[in-house]
Amino acid sequence: MKQPIELRKLRDFGQTINDSFTFFKENFKPLVRILLAICGLFILIGTISTVFTYMNISSMFNFTPGDYESSSKPVSYIIGSIISAFILVLTQAFIHLATLCYISVYLQKNNTTPTLAEVWGYFRYYFFRVLGSGIAMFFVIAVGFVLCVIPGIYISIPMYLVIPIIVIENGSFGYAFNKSFKLIKNNWWTVFGVIFIMSLVVGVASSIAGIPLTLVSVGSKFIPMKALSLPIIIFFSIMRNLLILAYTLPAIAVCLCYFNLSEDKEGTGLLDRIEKLGQHNNQNDGLPSEEY
Repeated sequence: MKQPIELRKLRDFGQTINDSFTFFKENFKPLVRILLAICGLFILIGTISTVFTYMNISSMFNFTPGDYESSSKPVSYIIGSIISAFILVLTQAFIHLATLCYISVYLQKNNTTPTLAEVWGYFRYYFFRVLGSGIAMFFVIAVGFVLCVIPGIYISIPMYLVIPIIVIENGSFGYAFNKSFKLIKNNWWTVFGVIFIMSLVVGVASSIAGIPLTLVSVGSKFIPMKALSLPIIIFFSIMRNLLILAYTLPAIAVCLCYFNLSEDKEGTGLLDRIEKLGQHNNQNDGLPSEEY
């Protein structure tokens, strides 16, 4: 039987990327099932919002000068786009937090698959703490960009580690904020590279449905396909919002970065294994004691 992936261990850049996909593959069914249970409502709302947004795009390209209804379509498109963007960000945040809660429970259960009830319990417990931390990080990064673009970019990378520290270690925002900078020291480029690669993967996955949606919406101006445009838009809207689940990959990768840096700086995984070894040696295990 294949052993489950060890989370607390040292990894180089390539191993972090590979193990992120390996963990996702090994936990695909339970993880996706839990993500759909927790984030399914937002995915459904996002799908409906996407359909209306791209239908507005299609209608906007069939603009009729002087028609009052046509002149209001750009406004409807802008409002719909803002709503869609808000729902998208909210869904991404929920997926990120749910994934971190899954990994935290997985770790607490010694690499055993968590249940929905366990992950949901963690999700509810950390929701408001993570929400407040997210707002605080937004202002910190915003100040960095206002002062100069480069400080904003530099600060944003340690901020990726704040939420994993809060969820994995049950820490406060202040504790997680300070520790993120401690862990990121001399490792900024490695974490940046992992985040960049995973963001690229998610972007490509999103474009699988996003590009056809745009082509159908814009192409309706030049190609008569009114009867087919709505079913196609609905199909690719569903696909696009289901592919949002790919945002679990960056969350897994950031967690593995955290475990790698913690192991490098503090040796937490080694200490944990030594502690478990001591506990195991103190148990009877049904074997006769050794005599000398």
